[in-house]
Formats: sequence, C-alpha cells, structure tokens
Amino acid sequence: MSETGNIEKLAKIVSNDIFKWFKWDTCKPKDVDWSCESDHHCKKTHPSDVVFHYDDPYSGYTKYLNTDLKSYAAGSISRPSLTKALKSLALSVECANISASWQDKFLLDDVGFGDVSGLLFIYNHDSKYDKDFHELVESVEYKEITIAEENELIIMGPNLIQRLCDVVSDMKMLKADDSFPGPKDYTFFYPDLIRSRRCGDEWGKPATIEALTSPWLIVKHRGNDDFKSGFVIYYHQSGESVEEFIYLIDAMSHYQMFSGDYTIRIRFTGASTHAPTNFEKAKHEYLKMWGNDEGRREQMESIQAEQITNFTTTFNPMEIGMREDV
Repeated sequence: MSETGNIEKLAKIVSNDIFKWFKWDTCKPKDVDWSCESDHHCKKTHPSDVVFHYDDPYSGYTKYLNTDLKSYAAGSISRPSLTKALKSLALSVECANISASWQDKFLLDDVGFGDVSGLLFIYNHDSKYDKDFHELVESVEYKEITIAEENELIIMGPNLIQRLCDVVSDMKMLKADDSFPGPKDYTFFYPDLIRSRRCGDEWGKPATIEALTSPWLIVKHRGNDDFKSGFVIYYHQSGESVEEFIYLIDAMSHYQMFSGDYTIRIRFTGASTHAPTNFEKAKHEYLKMWGNDEGRREQMESIQAEQITNFTTTFNPMEIGMREDV
C-alpha cells in the first residue's frame, strides 16, 4: 500500500480505536457503495466508509451514523474541502433514509429504527492544525449545501477528535492502574429528565453524540476488590470561573451522585491552570450555601479533581500498511 493510501486509513484507525470505548457498534459492511434513490442527485451510488450505530438511552431507538472518514494534513482543512465533504454527505444522508439498498446493507432490524444521521469525521493526521475549527464551520456557505429539513449532519473536527482520544487514553490508563473497570462494568450516565426517562437498565448505555459534544461526560462504573463503585466526570470547559464549578456540583447533587457511597473523580481534559483552585473555591462556596453542613463537607472532601494527560495521536504512515485491522 502507498503512503498516500496509508494516510487515508488513519481516520478509520482512530475512529475504530475510540468509538468502541464509547460503546458504539459498527455495521459489518465497510467502504461500500449503495444505490442512489433520488433522480435529482445525479448519482448512481453513494458511499459509506462506515456506519456506526447505538441505541438512544431515552427514546430506545437505534441511531445510525452514516460516516465519512477524512484524514487531512493541517493545510488541507479549509472551507472548500469542508464544503465539498458536507455537500456529498448531505446527499448521502438524504438518500440513506429512503434507500432500500442502504437499509438492506446496514439496517439491523426494522423494529426500533430511528433515523440515519450523517457524521463527517475530520482527523488531522499531522497534528499541526492550530486554528479555530468552530470558526471554519461557521464560515461555510450552507446555502450551497442541500440539507433536507428532517436530516441531521454532525461534524467532528480535529479538536474534538483529539479530546475524545485523550479521554479514551485516560480511561485506558485508569484501567491499567486498577482504578477503572473494563467495558462490561461501566456505563455512560443518563439521569431521568422532567420530560424524558431513561429506557431500560442503566448499564451498558453508550455515549451519544450529544454526550460526546457536551461540556462534560459522566461515566458510572461498578467497583471490585481494587476500587469502589463511582463516577468519573470528564470536564471539558476552561474552569476559569468559580461559578461554573458551583453549577457542576449542583448538577451532581441533583443527579443524586452524593446519595450513595460512591467515589467521584473529576478529570479536566483541557482546563486552565486556575481550574483546580477555582474548583476548591466552588466547594467552599457550595458548603456555605448549605450552612457548612457536616455531611456535605464530607461529600465535598471526597471529590477528587485533576488534569488528565493530553496526548498527541500520531501514526507513521509506513507502518499502517503492516496492520491487519485496517
């Protein structure tokens, strides 16, 4: 395989490595084309690099993500390349929702079929992208892209992908240190909401696309002989203010995380140097709101908070061709 071909495989490797930790599954057909069902698309087929799926914790429906995997050098991540990829993905998703060919290849079961969304996964393989990807997304002329009103397109850019890689690396490190369990004994936490209740058992829930793009990600895990049951909260905001941590602590209380004998670990994924100090101040302020209640004090003192190690995920393209799993 050429070096260019190996680079094209990098997004596949990274997505496979991280999403299995978030309990996403993949449909067996990969890198396949399927028949276009629309006369105005001017295409005979559409591509699917990979189709991810998971059961939504609240609706119970299976969500499918028709995914376009891109592996770009920093200089290739531009408005034209993003616009071109989104145009192609928008047509694919519109067709996937009505295509018998797509459903024959990827649909697991007619029962519980929710919808097909589009996921554009943009991996920066040289780790040199240092611009604001959000600004790039905002700059796209979306009137040039035909997106059906009922269809959803999701973009995962280099910064988000790197953050997810860091979270997975941290979960692996905690497991290696015998302070976190394997996949069967952790779940992503979804509290019952006012208008929505979690479907079925709380264990085995995936990290939804909404959870992965939220300000924090909550993992609940069982205990064993080495550690107690508890929660690990990956916190993605800057931590520049005390108020944001008071809000976090209040949410933890609302979610009844303090009601059991749980360990609570907050893991900062990219917070400022002021975050640990601001978190301690927030605990102090929260205690004052509760009149310095001794039970609350013990709860606050039991919370551990620290910055995770941030890694740069890079691969040697010449080694990719030697891997059997791509």
